[in-house]
This record gives sequence, C-alpha cells and structure tokens, in this order.
Amino acid sequence: MVHDMLRRFAAFGAALIMAGALWLFLYGMTMAQIERGGPASTPTPDAGPPPTLAPGVMPTVDRLAPPPTVVSPNQADEGAYLFWLHCMPCHGDQGQGLTDEFRAQYPHEDQNCWNSGCHGERPYGQGFQLPTAVPAIIGDGTLQKFDTMDAVYRYASVAMPYFYPGSLTQEEYLAILAHIAREDGLWDGSELTNDNLTDLRLRPEAAVSSPTVAADAPRAGGIDAATFTIFGIIIVALIGGVHLWRNRGR
Repeated sequence: MVHDMLRRFAAFGAALIMAGALWLFLYGMTMAQIERGGPASTPTPDAGPPPTLAPGVMPTVDRLAPPPTVVSPNQADEGAYLFWLHCMPCHGDQGQGLTDEFRAQYPHEDQNCWNSGCHGERPYGQGFQLPTAVPAIIGDGTLQKFDTMDAVYRYASVAMPYFYPGSLTQEEYLAILAHIAREDGLWDGSELTNDNLTDLRLRPEAAVSSPTVAADAPRAGGIDAATFTIFGIIIVALIGGVHLWRNRGR
C-alpha cells in the first residue's frame, strides 16, 4: 500500500514538473513577443499590379451617384447636389427627363415607373402617381413655357418636387435654378436672388428681336382695327343725327 502511494506521488510530481516547464516555455515566448511589439503580422499575398483599362476604354461611371464635392461650393454647386437629391429621380441626371435610357440606370425592379405598384395608377403605399412623360429641364429647347428664371421660380416653388411640392426653402430653390442656369450657359456666377431673377432671360435673342419686328411690321391702309372701329361709330352717329333732324317736324 505504501508502495502504491509513493508511485502516485511520483506520477503527480512528474505531471507538475511538466506543467511548470510548459508554462515557463509559453511565458517566455509571450514576453519575447511583447518586447518585439506583438506577434508578427501575416504577410498579404501579392496580388500583382492593379488592373489597367485597355486603351480607349473609359471606366464605368455611376450616374446615380451624387455630384463630387468642392472645397468652397458656390450657389450652383450647392444646387447641383440639391438637384441630385430632389430633381434627378424624375428629370434625369443631366436634366434630360425620365427617358428610357435614364430609367435603365436604376435597379431592374425600379425601372418600370408607370407600372401598377410603382408610380402607375395604383402606386405603392404612401407613393404618388407620375405623369406618363416627364419633360427635360436642361438643354436646348427646354423650359419653353417660361421667359425668365423668375417665372420658373414662381412655378417650381409651389409645384416641385412633384412628390412633395413647395417643400424646399427659398434658398434651395434659388440654388437649383443657379445649377440649371449654369448648365445652360446662362449663369455668370452672380448669386441669384428674388430681385435679379427677372434679369436672367431664358431666350435673350427673343427679347431683342420681338420689339423690332413689331415696330417694323406694315399696317394695312395705315389705320389699325381700333381706329377704324371708332371712325365707324362716329359716322353712324352722324348719319343717325342728320336723319332725326330732317324728320323732326313730320
């Protein structure tokens, strides 16, 4: 019995010695890593040089992304961002309108704007129905219903954005107009205000040519319609007066 106890103590002591040796070994490795600043980082496999585009190939541009930011944005720069946020979804990234080509930029499930359940006759919950044609507002031949940016402002500030009309501030509407004017080459960099919107004509050549054509237009017989009508009334009155005077005694 004593022999068995001694053998057990010997085995237990050997286990303690081995555990102590293992602890000292691991402790030494840990302290060495701490002195070297931790374990060595795993080297990143060399993926080679970045891929290069073939000559003449342009990188794909995300046309739905917001416009790039600038260090000191002016009114039109701020308007470009507001245009992207409030106007682009319907009027296009370049103000070209909701064309088939632009709708193709959206995810496939969002391309069919006029279908039921999207923006058709039965729009999605809390949604809105779009007209079947959204006009272009930037470029040649656009905004034909308006003569000045003041007229555009008076319309847009109460009717746009289509899904939440009149929801922007005055400064935001003016910034969007500055962006549109800059894209059309009409903006000289001066900040747009309610006082100078009338000076920004959408078709300056029409404002110059129209009065000249009206002034030089020939008049039939040298008498306009209003003058001819007045003379006619006077003549009829004279004839009637003479007739009554001649028959006063009969």
